[in-house]
Amino acid sequence: MIFACKKVRSTTCEAVAGDVTVRASRAQFIDFTSPYMSSEVYMLVRASHEWNQTLWTFLKPFTWRLWIAIVGMCVYIGLAIAVLEYRVKNTKFKDSPIHQKVVMVIWFPISAFFFHEGKIVNKNTKVVLVMWLSMIFIIVQIFTATLSAWLTLDQMRPKLPSSYENVGYQDGSFLKDFLIQKFNCSGTKLMPLNTVEEYENVLSNDRVNAIFDELPYVELFLAKYGTNYMKFGPINQESGIAFAFAHGSSLLQIFSRAVTNVTESDIMMEMKKKYLGFRVLGGSQSNQALPQSLDFLIFRARALFCFFSHE
Repeated sequence: MIFACKKVRSTTCEAVAGDVTVRASRAQFIDFTSPYMSSEVYMLVRASHEWNQTLWTFLKPFTWRLWIAIVGMCVYIGLAIAVLEYRVKNTKFKDSPIHQKVVMVIWFPISAFFFHEGKIVNKNTKVVLVMWLSMIFIIVQIFTATLSAWLTLDQMRPKLPSSYENVGYQDGSFLKDFLIQKFNCSGTKLMPLNTVEEYENVLSNDRVNAIFDELPYVELFLAKYGTNYMKFGPINQESGIAFAFAHGSSLLQIFSRAVTNVTESDIMMEMKKKYLGFRVLGGSQSNQALPQSLDFLIFRARALFCFFSHE
């Protein structure tokens, strides 16, 4: 690309129409139009599929605050039912020893409803119990759905290289000098590549640990081979891709205005989808975010209603 820039400077040609990255080192030879595409440097790597199943996965659907709140609500409802039943002289509570009463505070709401082990005398107790069990039913359903998401999620993770000596880059670009300066590489094992097919071939055969390229070419690769690969970055921010003209060219302003008009319209996005295979939403990455653990805030209104329903 530096060769093409020098050709423009020597008036061998008037302009370079193509994917010219705007860089300060090239500005001494040529002038650039407004960038028509962003060009951050990204790293292409292979992706590993990780299943998020651990010893504590069954606790992940709820946050620790919600788990504590659920235990606290169980104790509170049990105490409320015990007090209400004790007021009407329910023999199940009145005649039992102290240690059994403590156990019944937790067990009685469940045994009375599901196992019919205890008789509920106070009508207010029935209201509290129905409200509490309806809330438990909702919590169980949400817990089951969220836990299923945690157990079945296939999370893709980038396999980052431990060394940047054996990596690939786009041939003819500024990336070779960039890698040597950025990562202090010797440059002897850096592999120049030209096509996305070459990218896939060297990555799948482990001939390189990663490939560095600009965002448009990375997206073009992922649109075709994105199932087993991921992008990581941006590694470096670039000014963009533009057209190049000789210093003082009268065409520079005309092309800059034309580029701006195109990039601000829907034409640019349609061309990206048609010619480069870009996807409008989410790019071509198939990586999913982890499910969100539910917090106490989502149940606080329901919990407060249960707390005060026995009043």
